[in-house]
Amino acid sequence: MAKLLTILGDSIMKGVMYNSERDRYVLYNDGWFIESALDSGLEIKKHCRMGATVEYGLDSLSSIREGTSVLVEFGGNDSNFNWSLIADAPKAEHDPVTPPNAFYNMYKKLIEGIKRVGAEPIALNLIPIDAETFFKWISKKADGGRVLEWLGDENMLYRWHEYYNRTVERVAYETGCRLIDLRSKLLLDRSYCSMISGDGLHPNEKGHELIRKLILPELI
Repeated sequence: MAKLLTILGDSIMKGVMYNSERDRYVLYNDGWFIESALDSGLEIKKHCRMGATVEYGLDSLSSIREGTSVLVEFGGNDSNFNWSLIADAPKAEHDPVTPPNAFYNMYKKLIEGIKRVGAEPIALNLIPIDAETFFKWISKKADGGRVLEWLGDENMLYRWHEYYNRTVERVAYETGCRLIDLRSKLLLDRSYCSMISGDGLHPNEKGHELIRKLILPELI
């Protein structure tokens, strides 16, 4: 019998990438992860949605079955901001989609909730962003100069995202949850920036393929 794996996540695990030529988001061979997993003896249920936050993960708890493994991948959208509002008022205080303390509490509640139903949570930390490319992407939608006034410097995008990654790792440590450290492996890859789509956030075809190769051995 195949081992059942449920994936709770956002567009990264869904397989989303930005296609610059078509100027739209597309799916990279949506079945790539499922097909590879089936060959390895895994049966997969995916609850992944573009734009999903940790709140979506909590709402999906009712779908978790006892005795299964649950891969949890959230944080990227939680750490994002409404950049148009920031450009309109760069001297004001602005909260991300899920403020830091709320993200910590909700992520911890999600991990503990998975354990309560008798399933095994597996946390996946965040893939790195390309801050320079992401800032250019933001500047297409909002006044880049005013956004930069609020940020202080472009690399604040990376640091803010890293803070949420550290929160994921902190919760995994505090709850005794298994962590797949995908981020460290990607940070050490000197060609990593060539694996990111034109928005600075989503992997391209090459990036998704590498993620598949790095994650799958951790799950079988």
